[in-house]
Amino acid sequence: MEKKDNVDNEELKADKKEAEIIEVRKDLKFSLNNSTNFDLKNVTIGLPDTVLTYEVVKKQSQTVWVNVPSAYHYGFVRFFDWKDRKYYIQPIDYVGETSYKKGEMKFVIKSIDTLNQNFELDFDYRHN
Repeated sequence: MEKKDNVDNEELKADKKEAEIIEVRKDLKFSLNNSTNFDLKNVTIGLPDTVLTYEVVKKQSQTVWVNVPSAYHYGFVRFFDWKDRKYYIQPIDYVGETSYKKGEMKFVIKSIDTLNQNFELDFDYRHN
């Protein structure tokens, strides 16, 4: 009988580990893609529940994926160029928007207008 209890306990532990793995997969993974020909410095990404910072995001590169609670298809983005000029987008609010809570969300900095200190921000979302 004692052996049976051990087997049951092991099965419970296995079930718990499987549940934890499934729970992790429910998270939203987030990354930033710099598809420009410029290195970005002191990058800050503001999501509803998370602030991400990167010292440098090299040109034509992408940050590692991180788990975040949620994101919208746009958010606060600020960075500096090689001449320390500041670029940023500040959303006013998210009223009426639906947040993404699982899958993969990637913000893409597509182009930078150094003359007007503007940039084009796009997003790519994949539901897992």
